[in-house]
Amino acid sequence: MSSKGGGRGVHSGRGGKTRGKSTSRSAKAGVLFPVGRMDRYLRKSTHRYRIGSGAPVYLAAVIEYLTAEILELAGNAARDNRKARVTPRHILLAVANDEELHHLLKNVTIASGGVLPQIHPELLTKKRGTKAKSVFDLGQASPKSPVLPKKPKTPAEKKQLPVVKKPVPKKAASSPAALGKGKSASAKSILGEKKLFLGQKLTVVKGDLTEITADALVHPTNSTYAMAGEVGSALEKVGGKSYVEEVVKLRGAQSLDTCGAAICPAHNLPAKYVIHVNSPSWGGAGAISNLEKCIKNCLALADEKKITSIAIPSVSSGRAGFPKQTAAETILRTISHYFVSVMASSLKQIYFVLYDQESVDVYVTELNRLEPDQ
Repeated sequence: MSSKGGGRGVHSGRGGKTRGKSTSRSAKAGVLFPVGRMDRYLRKSTHRYRIGSGAPVYLAAVIEYLTAEILELAGNAARDNRKARVTPRHILLAVANDEELHHLLKNVTIASGGVLPQIHPELLTKKRGTKAKSVFDLGQASPKSPVLPKKPKTPAEKKQLPVVKKPVPKKAASSPAALGKGKSASAKSILGEKKLFLGQKLTVVKGDLTEITADALVHPTNSTYAMAGEVGSALEKVGGKSYVEEVVKLRGAQSLDTCGAAICPAHNLPAKYVIHVNSPSWGGAGAISNLEKCIKNCLALADEKKITSIAIPSVSSGRAGFPKQTAAETILRTISHYFVSVMASSLKQIYFVLYDQESVDVYVTELNRLEPDQ
């Protein structure tokens, strides 16, 4: 006797129905975590409330997403530490270095996870090998050995002392000819520096961007790659005709949207590349988020080219109208969060090249406020 399929079962030869293959709710929802188990736990813990059919599905999807996020960051931490197995230490580093996960699990203790390595700057010595000054270095006498007054020397003793002439220091060469061709004074003066948790170094420098030796220089511009302003005109002057031709070629090949970034070779400059970024202007609800996106695009483009050092001027705090403190705080926070999220960036050194003392003071202050474990 032939059998026909119908309804939920299949007709057997004797006229009955055989039960079809069952499909789990996890397979129907497209998640890996068990929906049925979530439903059972919800009913056990919230027995006084009604539970909809979508509640365990939603809970399973959320927990699966959080698990995948933590495992991805922990795997990156294990890879950076050259380990093939994820340990509780790597999970702690992943959670502690992510702002959202750290806020979610701030009251959770991870067993065998350890703590974040952090040393207050006040506990670090400025130079290695320096010893604490004693009372004798400070010009104070020891309480056990009082200082006795010196006896005045007799005229005979004064005559016996040899007279030593002090060498007269030579005058420093101040003319360009004395410095020699191709030589100049130091192009940068480091005024503030901080090392992040993953090893990247942030340095505040007062000087000229065109004299900073780095793999890439950042040029804040507009959608037409205009070489206006102090940074653009300085790059055009030093880069010369070959640099201008590269910018014109880039302008014809790629449009630069707001917060967008493009890169070209840096001719006649002490860098390999110049990253052009369409910096946002102050005003509106999305000004700060646009500045964050702008900095992230620059860093991501630098990672694509395997750049190790980058020099960034005061982005968006000139004609764009951003308050200097807001711009500095946003840029530093964005860079710190970017390195935590990427975990395997090629960038190791970031210079903040500033020319006025007000911007230098703002960046140094915000750099001191920046927490290394963010």
